[in-house]
Amino acid sequence: MKKTLIASGLLSAILASNVYATDINFSGYGSIRGGLLVNDDITPGYFGYDDKVDFKNESLFALQAKANLNDAWNATIVLQARGEDDFNLEARWAYLSYELSPETTLSFGRFALPYFRNSDTQDIGYSHNYSRLPKSIYLGEEYDIIEGVRVMHSTFVGDGDLTLKGSFGSFSGQVNDVDFDLDNIIQASAEYTYEWFSIFAGILSAEASFDTKASLNAGLEATLPGYTVTDGMVFTPSALGATAVYNMEDLYADEDSTLYWTTGITIDHNNWLINAEYAAYDIDDSFIEETQVMYFSVGYRFDKAVVSFVHQDFDYSFDYEQANSIDPYVNAFVKGTTDRLLKDNSYDAQGIHLRYDADQGVSYKFEYTRINNDLSNKSADLVTFGVDFVY
Repeated sequence: MKKTLIASGLLSAILASNVYATDINFSGYGSIRGGLLVNDDITPGYFGYDDKVDFKNESLFALQAKANLNDAWNATIVLQARGEDDFNLEARWAYLSYELSPETTLSFGRFALPYFRNSDTQDIGYSHNYSRLPKSIYLGEEYDIIEGVRVMHSTFVGDGDLTLKGSFGSFSGQVNDVDFDLDNIIQASAEYTYEWFSIFAGILSAEASFDTKASLNAGLEATLPGYTVTDGMVFTPSALGATAVYNMEDLYADEDSTLYWTTGITIDHNNWLINAEYAAYDIDDSFIEETQVMYFSVGYRFDKAVVSFVHQDFDYSFDYEQANSIDPYVNAFVKGTTDRLLKDNSYDAQGIHLRYDADQGVSYKFEYTRINNDLSNKSADLVTFGVDFVY
């Protein structure tokens, strides 16, 4: 309700600004999407479907209003309602921009954090050829948004276009119902496009915090009866002398440094379409081990239709460096907790995506994907279908 009131208030403010603004432009986008798992051997994380047809999970509607305040300043707000959030209206983007020059723009407020190549447009299904952007890269988490400042510079280098972006800010919200903060976010990326070829590279650093201290402490005490956690230190049972054997700070994620780096290419040549992205990231000194994700796609354009084959990988590297206690039972708990939180999410997937442009601004989408869990050797078949549109 609070988000709805804030979003409505922001839109009202923009609508009222026509007293001062010379022009207000409205546009929007949306998706009506259904999906289900054809079999239910597993319920893959990040994919959001089970064995019942669901039209709510990935459907969304959005309205963008851009007010030109004068020759240099403009204000933009994107109001978005997602099915997974019961279509509660929120201010997805809300920022003020200043044009330093025709090539350079400063933005202040709330906007997309460009972790990956398509971060700025990942909510706009019509902008890409997939039924959904590959989930190995584009998880659709709340922390895709940043509150802060961004500079964007576009120029020509040789016969190609170079776009540079830099951001600084923070995020505070929830991930999987756990409070999550990213502070002191510093991001930089570059994309170079020459005719039918484009290459992207980016890096991001931040201080990450998950509010998991209480649950991790309680989990250890429940798993190892008699062991206690006091001020972050694990003590053996009093019968064994109540010796301090582990510092839980090695397991917590509390203002720990995190680093993302990403790269990708796009080829659009003679109706052949090739896209690939790779990313690696981790959070130092916590249960979050290094994550490596990628996708590779090959497609072909047939007049109004595009058919794409997509391969995805989502994998963790485990060295269990946090299991450094002198007590083997504590080490077993640390390893088991890491496995429980992360291992089940590793997978690879192969899918076929179909896009058909039915009319101007409207495309039909279909996907069939086989998802293979790397730990259990079980799989699930996912089908999604829907309509993407812009206006």
